[in-house]
Amino acid sequence: MFAALRESLLRRVQIWAWRRQGPDADEITLTRRRVYILPTRQGLLYGFTLFVMLLGSMNYSNSMGFMLTFMLAALGLVSMHACHANLNGLRLAAGRSEAVFAGETARFHIRLVNAGREPRCGLMLGAEHGDTSVTGDLAAGESGTVQVPLDAPHRGWLALGRLSVETSYPLGLFRAWSWVHMDLRTLVYPAPARHAPPLPAPLEGRGAGRPDQRGDEDFSGLRGYRAGDSPRHIAWKVSAREQLLLTKQFSGSGEETRWLDADLLPQYDSEQRLAILCRWVLDAHAQNLHYGLRLPDARIAPGSGDSHREQCLRALATSGLPEHTA
Repeated sequence: MFAALRESLLRRVQIWAWRRQGPDADEITLTRRRVYILPTRQGLLYGFTLFVMLLGSMNYSNSMGFMLTFMLAALGLVSMHACHANLNGLRLAAGRSEAVFAGETARFHIRLVNAGREPRCGLMLGAEHGDTSVTGDLAAGESGTVQVPLDAPHRGWLALGRLSVETSYPLGLFRAWSWVHMDLRTLVYPAPARHAPPLPAPLEGRGAGRPDQRGDEDFSGLRGYRAGDSPRHIAWKVSAREQLLLTKQFSGSGEETRWLDADLLPQYDSEQRLAILCRWVLDAHAQNLHYGLRLPDARIAPGSGDSHREQCLRALATSGLPEHTA
């Protein structure tokens, strides 16, 4: 009962904070109006102990007791001020987050900037629906990047949601926190199937496939690096000597185009198809094959390289999802 009441009260406070603050930009600075502070359990026990000490000092007219009580109370007030100041003026900026596969942990990059003259210690950042948070310190005038973890159970777009920034520095008697509502999202690819049918054979005839004139049979020379070139084709020794990235070129008939088509998997449901197609894309890329992708709502022209792989995985991640979620 008390847990449900606490959860309901917390939810009401969160809704109030959202209405009060609204959505945030990609870079914000925490001001006094955005930093909330309350005593922790240790702080409440500390205050109760001071109250008992005050009663005892008054009952026995003990001047040393009064002095110790007031000194500890002043220490608590200084601790409260330091805890609030630890967040006040902290700047946060959204960073780039890498895509992950379903079942993995996404990590949202948040850049912290401390423009003040005092270090900020014991900073804790965590996602609204995350199970873990990250803790770190920030020296005066320094900046750093933290990675906020969040489980990615399903494919599609994963939003960080409300970000909690809090601290209980220096004595743990008070907890200061702030909520940040940045529009941070990362893409979650389908989890590749563990057991998938073999890759489709190259298509022949009626123009379904075409010879790849960039085959790997005979070395024909070097050219400048282009985005998407396979790392295994980079001439690392020559590039180091020339101080310029160079890619090896090959001649030969190569292998014809392979089409990774969802219609080749009629016996599976939609999510199983995407998982198998994801495995095919990863295997085709690892083998440096020339391949295309066909989905019910998308068609990716044949290609190869890292950029082509990312394009195919992105199409698989967003396949069948409403447009507004992409």
